[in-house]
Amino acid sequence: MSRKITFLTLFLWLMTVTFPVFAQQKSDTIYTFRFVPQKDMFYVPWSGNDSELVRLFEFVDSRKSEILEGKMHVYVCGYCNSLENRKENLKTAAIRSNRVKSELIIKKDLTEECFVTHNYVTKGDFVTVRMEVPVVKQETVVEEEHSDLEDNQNMEKPVLVETEDEITEPKISEQKDAEPVQNLESAETPLEPEMRRWMVGLNVGIPFFWGDMLSMSADKAYVGFSAGIQGGYRISEFFAVSLSLDYAKGKLGARSYAQDYLLAPDGMTWYVPQQQTMSRYADLYSDVSLFNLGLSLDVNVNRLFSKSALKHRFTVWISPALYGQFFSSDIHAKADNSLYSDGSTSPSKISFGLGGALTMRYRINNSLDLQLKNSGIWMTDNNFDGIRTPFGKTKHNAMWLPQIGIIWNIK
Repeated sequence: MSRKITFLTLFLWLMTVTFPVFAQQKSDTIYTFRFVPQKDMFYVPWSGNDSELVRLFEFVDSRKSEILEGKMHVYVCGYCNSLENRKENLKTAAIRSNRVKSELIIKKDLTEECFVTHNYVTKGDFVTVRMEVPVVKQETVVEEEHSDLEDNQNMEKPVLVETEDEITEPKISEQKDAEPVQNLESAETPLEPEMRRWMVGLNVGIPFFWGDMLSMSADKAYVGFSAGIQGGYRISEFFAVSLSLDYAKGKLGARSYAQDYLLAPDGMTWYVPQQQTMSRYADLYSDVSLFNLGLSLDVNVNRLFSKSALKHRFTVWISPALYGQFFSSDIHAKADNSLYSDGSTSPSKISFGLGGALTMRYRINNSLDLQLKNSGIWMTDNNFDGIRTPFGKTKHNAMWLPQIGIIWNIK
């Protein structure tokens, strides 16, 4: 009977000593703070957040020195999946995490180094805060049988040796849409779109020509049209290369000072009457068609003033270019639109141009850009308008091609 009492007493004493130790090993605590769907504001009185914050503050007060010394980390996880755009969900989750962290930084004097932050796009609108208490290992207790209660009372108590704190980062469940955002800076700035290398576009516009005759003539401004395609490859945020092909068609009339110049059917210009049929410039117009092939190097001006141009919706591009040009021109009488030239004077089969474009683009989304493109070209073909002059070596021909278009950005 005495032996049974001794054994029972020893068992109860061991349970009393060891239970707090095992309880301490399982004392990790999770605090949950609720957020209004689609919102990132931290409403403390709402949905029990006030009482949860009080519990968190009490625990931080009890372990503050260990947290500040880096022996214990505060794990903060933000969740959001109530917005249509995945990146907006991730941004909102990150802001929510920082709202909760700010409470601890401002009111409990913690620092950013105390936190390990992860944010996820998943179901729910909440933030969890978790702290892992250092694990305390228990030394083996050697039990011995004792003959009586008096010997048991004199037995030395087991010695508990506290080992070094073992802190491990909690395992975060892997989720398909998870993308960690680690700091406040990344949460507060908009996420940059992905740079897409390949692009293709369509453009329409109105061409303006300057030669022996010009589009903005003395009697009227002739309005032509152009349509074209372009494709390109972005080498980096700064540089790209483009290839374009445009078809343009327009009419040209006489300059104010050249209305009385005389033009023969063979396309030669005279300044006094000759013994052949001739008509005044003022009574004629030139009908010009053009295929214009351009190769350009595109420079993103925004990149000159910013470390990253991807975040800019509005961008400006400068594109020096070389052009191959194929003209077809005829001279017509204004009175009845009849063909006046006999084809003796015709443009070269192929000629070259030198110039470039100033383009302004507005990004609608990652896939689509709107653009306003202004191309200026100096042309080497003196006969592009179907007219010759005695001063044929003077190359003063030019073209302006304003266009609007749309760009598809392809990965």
